[in-house]
Amino acid sequence: MEPRVLEYDDRGEGDPIVLVPGGLTGWLSWIPHQELLAAQRRAIRVQPVHNELGSRGEPVDPRYDDDVERESLRITLDKLGIPVADFAAWSGGARSTIEFSLTYPERVRTLTLIEPPAVWALSGTEGEAATARVDAFMARVGGRPLSEDDLAEFLVIAGFAPTEEDARAHPNWERWFPHRGALANQYNLGRKARTLDEIERFDRPVLLVKGTDSAEWLRRVVDVLGGRYPRATVLDLPGSHACHIESMDAFMEALGKHLAQA
Repeated sequence: MEPRVLEYDDRGEGDPIVLVPGGLTGWLSWIPHQELLAAQRRAIRVQPVHNELGSRGEPVDPRYDDDVERESLRITLDKLGIPVADFAAWSGGARSTIEFSLTYPERVRTLTLIEPPAVWALSGTEGEAATARVDAFMARVGGRPLSEDDLAEFLVIAGFAPTEEDARAHPNWERWFPHRGALANQYNLGRKARTLDEIERFDRPVLLVKGTDSAEWLRRVVDVLGGRYPRATVLDLPGSHACHIESMDAFMEALGKHLAQA
């Protein structure tokens, strides 16, 4: 599968910030943040291929992988005439943005990463068992339509809900369910092996965000990365995996300070 220009929404003027979404609802999640940011700068929401197709109920090409996603982001920035930008990314989008930043550090001014599922960061630690369960689930469901039971199972395995009944009763269930195909489309993502030594060589300012009520393995990833990025700040926000939405005022204040330091 060849890289392609991503769907994007480009608003405002000034220094560019690129908003990369998580793996279920996709770029919808960044709309309120974009509206605030666009008052002072150029704010661009992008929609990864797996989100775009999955939300329409379409599978990705089996050759879709980390390289395709990374290069699709690159050529999208080229089309928009953006040689360097700030990046704010959530969940699966944060994982792919780490990959982009390590390949093209010269194109990154700052990074803001909200709970990236960078499972390689936990290799050899207690958190590795949780990431193995997520990986096994993705391998099993990848490339086929996801059922209601599949989505509920994933939310439990990933630590977003204690039981499948709680998953179905979650306030965001009705929002997540229509986009479940985007989750299944990620089965080839997160496979590229990166190392913490590479993280230590990335010299741009990095804001790492975690929720107080998030899954412990995701919080642990943030802590590990925060201890290895040379210019990292770790922010613990009230809320869950979507803490940047649940505690939006505090997140936007911290983001503003982070962008101002570069």
